[in-house]
Amino acid sequence: MERINILWTGGFDSSYRVCQLSLLPVEIQPYYVRAGKKSDTQELKAMADIVAYIHGNKAKKCKLLPLIEIRLGDIAPDQEIMDSCNKIGKEVVIGTQYEWLARFARQSGLILELGFEFNPTSNLRKYIDSNATIREVSIPLAMGMGTLEYCEYDENHTSEDMMKIFGPFRYGLPLYYMTKLQTVESYKAMGYEAVMSMTWFCAHPIGGKPCGLCNPCASVMKAGMGFRLPFRARILYSLFKANGPGRCVDKKLKAIYNRYWRK
Repeated sequence: MERINILWTGGFDSSYRVCQLSLLPVEIQPYYVRAGKKSDTQELKAMADIVAYIHGNKAKKCKLLPLIEIRLGDIAPDQEIMDSCNKIGKEVVIGTQYEWLARFARQSGLILELGFEFNPTSNLRKYIDSNATIREVSIPLAMGMGTLEYCEYDENHTSEDMMKIFGPFRYGLPLYYMTKLQTVESYKAMGYEAVMSMTWFCAHPIGGKPCGLCNPCASVMKAGMGFRLPFRARILYSLFKANGPGRCVDKKLKAIYNRYWRK
């Protein structure tokens, strides 16, 4: 049975891939890096809820193994990876998580699947397209029971720094090329529509619910998926993120908000 080691956060994209793979005769080993975020509790709950839902799905064909948690502090430093991140960072902004995920991938010796949001207009996507070449892989599964499809970076046509950061990963297809709204429709087509409301994205939950002010919440709103945020969060987004005056709110006011409400 083909085994897929996947980095799972309980988020929209990685959860989609877990659901997609659950319909194939494969073995899924999910990994979660506990980074001490305010949203760790919500992410772990999301994954537990989704696991229970998948196990209750009669169409399930996979063997879904228990989640393996890795503590960020247990991942050793790696100067080569840090240097490559710094070089890429001079050209384009990349999330800090890619540095420690690359370290984990190298030190674990695993090929890991990584969820990656498709946004053709993002600076990171443009940088990747200019410095890397994708190759697609298709593996027929036993007894003609489907095909495992993913893509990875071609080391012969990808910069050395890119390979150090993104090379240890592969990316599920067709997810790598799908927008958020396309992913919504695919969730429905797979029969996993209910899972969408179980996924988590907010970095600074308020009362256990999305805040509407963090970057992940803003990304969800910009993607036309405001239905995933509670009414309060949508109001806060419109006040502080969707207009010039709101974005220029005095830093002191934001500091007060962060101190007393963003828990």
